[in-house]
Amino acid sequence: MPNIKTYGLICFSIIIFLCTTNNISATENDNVSVDARDELKFETVIKNAKESIVILSTSPYKEPDIDSTQTGLCSGVVVNEMGYVITNFHCIYKQESIKLIYHDKDDWQTYDVEVIGTDPLADLALLKVLGKEEKIPFLKFAADMKNTPAGTEVFALGHPMGMIWTVTRGIVSSNSRFIKHPYIKALQTDAAINKGNSGGPLMNMKGEIVGINALMMSRTNQSAGVGLAIRGDVVKASYDTMLVHGKVDRPAVGIQVMPVGIKKQRDVILKKFPDLKPEWVPNTRGLFVGSENKDNPKNIKQFDMIIGIGGVLVNTGLQFSDELIKYEVGDTIFVMIVRKKVHLTVESTLKVFPVDPEKLYIIQRPILPPKKEEKKSIKPKK
Repeated sequence: MPNIKTYGLICFSIIIFLCTTNNISATENDNVSVDARDELKFETVIKNAKESIVILSTSPYKEPDIDSTQTGLCSGVVVNEMGYVITNFHCIYKQESIKLIYHDKDDWQTYDVEVIGTDPLADLALLKVLGKEEKIPFLKFAADMKNTPAGTEVFALGHPMGMIWTVTRGIVSSNSRFIKHPYIKALQTDAAINKGNSGGPLMNMKGEIVGINALMMSRTNQSAGVGLAIRGDVVKASYDTMLVHGKVDRPAVGIQVMPVGIKKQRDVILKKFPDLKPEWVPNTRGLFVGSENKDNPKNIKQFDMIIGIGGVLVNTGLQFSDELIKYEVGDTIFVMIVRKKVHLTVESTLKVFPVDPEKLYIIQRPILPPKKEEKKSIKPKK
């Protein structure tokens, strides 16, 4: 007859077996349900985000060589419950009529808009919906948009080529590209971006804004898997400024510089400026001041070599811009230079960076067919 210890051991073993079996089943079910929940969550994120993506319909100013009936379509994203919308500047530039089309209560409604602010250098514009009293669903900016690392999964949502609410999915390839100027940092993504996506958001998997789609890189005018979105931290800073001031001013020293660091660059500079002595261009990395005009700051002269700003060494134009953007227009900065082999630190007061939209955004006008010349009948001489 088995003793009590034997029964106890058998029961204990059975309990362990059952517990282990239940744990394995629970783990497997959890893995399956987590995957299912992720896909379900993504669908929910898209569904919620759709309510904040609008269509912008525009028509250009009437000009002799532009068809006034021609319209353009862009996307926009609502970023405030009061109806503030961010889009691209190039979508509204030189447009006589701007209409916002919003999906409201199972139907599309058209509203007028007011242009609150523009930021041509960053290709951003801030609009406000007029005539809508109800609060509008809006998208939030991601918490740390500056550090969206390569490999981050993202998706674009917009209305390309009139196909409403098109979703494309991809990853971030780089978070340090730039558009128009090194000040304007951009995300490179392989999420397909086409005409009409302009002004729409690039979002993370939580449905938060990490960028505003602005440009596709393609030789065929079709998406080639290389798209650029203005980085979210640039967008948020521009939005905050446009909301208050209606425009965005960025700092400038008022000089044109050329990078120096390799022999080839040095040789190009010496060839371009015959009056420049070779010993004035040191074999070091820096930025050579080649311009000489009335806008030059008094303390920085032609042929100076800039090697630092505010105690931080700068070797390239990108580093120069990254340091300069930390300051405001009107600030006085300390610039480290080399002038004729002498190291100096000089002061410079920052000016407003000049922006000419005409040069940044060349309006593509249609090629008109040549006028047919009337054939003059020539009467034969008698």
